[in-house]
Amino acid sequence: MVDDSGRKENRLCIVSLIGKSTLFEQQCNKSWKFNQLIQIPAFKEHCVLNNEDDFEYYYDHLNNTIYIHLRSFHDTYQLLHLIDNINDDTSIKNFAQLWEHKQANFIKKSLICFLLSHIIVISHSSHTFDLNYLRFFRIIELLRHKTKSAILEAIRSHSGLKETDVMMSDGRLCVPRALFIFENHHHKGNDLPSGGDRDDDQKLINMALSLEDIIFNALRCSYVISNQINSALFTIAHKQPFVFIHRCYKESSSLGQTQKLLGILQGFVKQTKDSSSNTNLFNRANVQQQDDTAAFKRFLFRHIEEALTDGWSNDGISGGARSESSLFESCTYSVWLNLFTTIRELFETMPATNKVMRQSFGMLRANIDPDGKLNETRCKKYLPMAIKYYEEGLPSRYTRHFHEQRLQATIEFFATYARGSSYKRYVQQLIEQCTRLWHDGRQLCEAISLTRNPCKNELHRIPGEENTNDSTNFAHLPLRAHNSKIQLIAASNCGQILQEREDPFDLKEANYDFYQDVNKMLSVKPIYFEFPIFRGPVASTEARPCNSHKNELKVPSTTDDLSGASELSQSASVALYSPVPDNEQPILDNITGEKPDKHKTVTCTDDEQPIPSTTEYLDGMTHSDCPPGLLPRHSSWSLCCIGRASDYVPTKGLQQPGFLTGLNHLIPWDINPHNNQASAANAGGGGGGGAAQYHQQRTTATRSYKNNRRGAASSSIWDVTIRIYIGCEYECPRGHRFLCSSPNHVVRVGQNGAVKDDGAKLVRSDMPLYTPCSCRILSSGARVWAQLMRAFVVTPSSATPIQCVLHPQVVPGGPSSPIFFPSYTQPIHLTEDSIWVLRFPFIYHDGEQSLYRPQNEEDSAQCLVLRDLFSWTNKS
Repeated sequence: MVDDSGRKENRLCIVSLIGKSTLFEQQCNKSWKFNQLIQIPAFKEHCVLNNEDDFEYYYDHLNNTIYIHLRSFHDTYQLLHLIDNINDDTSIKNFAQLWEHKQANFIKKSLICFLLSHIIVISHSSHTFDLNYLRFFRIIELLRHKTKSAILEAIRSHSGLKETDVMMSDGRLCVPRALFIFENHHHKGNDLPSGGDRDDDQKLINMALSLEDIIFNALRCSYVISNQINSALFTIAHKQPFVFIHRCYKESSSLGQTQKLLGILQGFVKQTKDSSSNTNLFNRANVQQQDDTAAFKRFLFRHIEEALTDGWSNDGISGGARSESSLFESCTYSVWLNLFTTIRELFETMPATNKVMRQSFGMLRANIDPDGKLNETRCKKYLPMAIKYYEEGLPSRYTRHFHEQRLQATIEFFATYARGSSYKRYVQQLIEQCTRLWHDGRQLCEAISLTRNPCKNELHRIPGEENTNDSTNFAHLPLRAHNSKIQLIAASNCGQILQEREDPFDLKEANYDFYQDVNKMLSVKPIYFEFPIFRGPVASTEARPCNSHKNELKVPSTTDDLSGASELSQSASVALYSPVPDNEQPILDNITGEKPDKHKTVTCTDDEQPIPSTTEYLDGMTHSDCPPGLLPRHSSWSLCCIGRASDYVPTKGLQQPGFLTGLNHLIPWDINPHNNQASAANAGGGGGGGAAQYHQQRTTATRSYKNNRRGAASSSIWDVTIRIYIGCEYECPRGHRFLCSSPNHVVRVGQNGAVKDDGAKLVRSDMPLYTPCSCRILSSGARVWAQLMRAFVVTPSSATPIQCVLHPQVVPGGPSSPIFFPSYTQPIHLTEDSIWVLRFPFIYHDGEQSLYRPQNEEDSAQCLVLRDLFSWTNKS
């Protein structure tokens, strides 16, 4: 702004230029009108370097006038610059918000011009009056009334402004006079007839008069102007022209075509921002442009002179006859500068702390976009209805999956009614409120049991996590164990009693703790084969994942902290890897009939048991993918002796609870001890249970069985058989138990109690791990699946030359899963004249996940207990 101290204290007239520019103006900016007027390129017509400063002003001290130019997105170059950089503005989420922000900023800056100007020059981009200005005027007038009190307070509190300098009792210098400038575009060419300029001038005069009538009627009918001048936003001159039409020329080629306009837009965007082409304004070599400049200067200075002399005295609808007198004040340069700085600061920085300004700008945004306001009203109306839709029929507690499904349905319900740019914001509020409702005592524990059932308790902590770092954010949650509210019925290790059990969430609880608790209820305790487990201190050791590589471990040879691997001797006694406690020794003597050597160790006939590690333990169960030498902290298997062989009566079967009627008989297995081929085939060697070894054993056993049948007719002297009783017991979650003689075939028993099946078929078959039970689910009629849980063996007397062997190997998850076996990997030799029970794991876990029963029956058929579970060997 140019300053002249000699004329600084003169009273000034303030002229503001607002409105729109066209594509056909040389610089796509309306400020060239002021540059032509003052004959100085004071306004940078396409400069957007300081895009935040929307005001340009120039102090013409010769004419005591301050010219203000308001730049906005209505200027073509500003709009192109905005479009060019719109993708770089990461603070605006969508275009609707961007456009609303720009419109609100334009209206606020326009109000400053209306408050601190005497003349408002409104530029139009064509020669027709845009009726959208009527809505624009009403919004500015409404905002002026809302902010009037805050403006007066800010002016009075300014230390540099005195009442003698300016009164501004209405919050503005005066009711400004509005002047309208239009553009009349002609085609530039050589086909214009000579002498046609005078006709063009007359046409422009007639057009201006017609536009004055149109504007006057539109403003009056919309109540923008009235006889109540002091309450109006602006006035119009009475008996003076207030419309001026500029003549602008444009090229005649392809005008009006979209391709041409897009090319112009792209060309202007690529222009340099510091162009010096403003001098072209003064080199327009046509008489009409020079005449327009002189005519525009006469048109505007007539109003400026009136403002500097008498002010507005005859404005209004009646031309002053019935209009009230208008308040009019002029001020000096320094006073105006203080007023401008104060009001601008109020509009830009005070809304965050000034309640009046904050409410006023909230009202402004609601009036800028009526469609958006309607859509936001719809969103506000249907948001509570959507929340009620979410709450309808909710259970007391539910899982995250249920919450997400219900929330998605709620959003779809809300989307059928909600519209507009506010939709995403209200959807986010809907999500937050529904999620808060879910977290407020309705959130179900997300834990899944080992049988794939969710915990039914509310979100909680579990015992053992009270002092962990993760529990600090959940200290307000109750402390309780997981519970799926599902009760299962299962038998003990030996099968002597049935007991209800909770649905397990922990591997140790599933395969060890329950059976240990039930074992305490027995009046007569069975004798257990002690599988080797890790007994070192956990704090000083490290858990090894089960799926680690199978490299051989270098471990110390000391085994003081490990449990001894119990091994049954090949004679008629029980020899333990670790010494038998003194309190259990009499029971062993009663079962075996002999007193074993307490310090005798067993030498395995096959591969030696790997030396167990004292520094690492297995986090899970032993299987074929485990590193050798690692032991679990607890055994998931159980092997126990429940009595002498004479305690089993073949015609009565097992006298234990839970067995279905007639399905409690063990299957007889007749063995010829002098058949060397059968003995070789049934030796049951091979620790570790690999897949290749399994297929090799299967082929060998099949060939041995066929050779045995061919040689049966030729044998005469050696045709001596020894009968033992074996059986595979299945147990369903309801406690139903039954024995199978072959895959998916229950044992067949005659009326006299004699079993019709042969144990040889059971020995050479791969038994399914899961088979259907006879019971069904009442609600759906679906079958209940039973799982192979126990294997029974009634061994012969010590007078026989053979010894029974158990070698359990389980494939619980189909061909891709590892083979599971006990921590003692060698075949287990059983003592004579006894009833032995091998209890299988309830849950199979590979260290990373539980191996569930496949839902597909074809896949379930591939979950097997491998053959050679039962075998025998000759006594050495």
